[in-house]
Amino acid sequence: MDYGLKGRCALVTGASRGMGRAIASLLAAEGANVALVARDPEILEATASRIRETADGEVLAISGDVSAADTTTAVIATLEEKWGRLDILVNNGGGPPPGSFLDHDDMAWQNAIDLNLMSVIRFTRTAVPLMKAGGWGRIVNITSTLAKEPTSGMVLSATARAGVSAFSKAVAAEIAPMGITINTVCPGGVRTDRLVSLFETMAEQQEKSAEALIEGAVASIPMGRFAEPEEFAQFVVFLTSERAGYITGTTLSVDGGLTKGVY
Repeated sequence: MDYGLKGRCALVTGASRGMGRAIASLLAAEGANVALVARDPEILEATASRIRETADGEVLAISGDVSAADTTTAVIATLEEKWGRLDILVNNGGGPPPGSFLDHDDMAWQNAIDLNLMSVIRFTRTAVPLMKAGGWGRIVNITSTLAKEPTSGMVLSATARAGVSAFSKAVAAEIAPMGITINTVCPGGVRTDRLVSLFETMAEQQEKSAEALIEGAVASIPMGRFAEPEEFAQFVVFLTSERAGYITGTTLSVDGGLTKGVY
């Protein structure tokens, strides 16, 4: 399938590892120019170098913390100067730490909101004028199935990510006449370093083994396995394509049947 992405300009945050890296790699392979944003400059540049080996477009590496407001301004200004346009935005911030409601103070809540909600709002608000000027745009927000089925041990993530779904739905009607779509994708279990780290932290808190928790998590997925980052990326890239031009304002689960709710 031709996604119609050749020559498009894309920005992917949280792009140095896991799902973000897989999405950026596939966009680049489809011919898009791709800017990667992440905090660690060494890991980010190593990822960018690897993507350039199979890319059919330009690959930029821009280090920065997406939870900081000045990062958003600097990144978009760089892309406006470099490319003069932005067609695709994939918001893929990392996640806050697990823990019960009573464990988290105001700073933990503020950090989670800045990382997982405000970063989406800021990047979207700054990117839309560029997309409007081009009469075309695709925004995809990566959150979690926690946005649909919250759990007490992941209250920070669940709260912030549910806010992303509400934000996306609220602005979808406003930007649709500009030729811009915005959708939210909720991965269930995707085999990344972040996933393993979460299980290790929860295992320590619950005085259990990480292996036992992982086995239990896999058993709860009807598909009987975690997703690979590359297969998750395929769906995200479809949403950024010409083929997905009539899909907007949705929150879609890619979870192997994990979530039980109808909506």
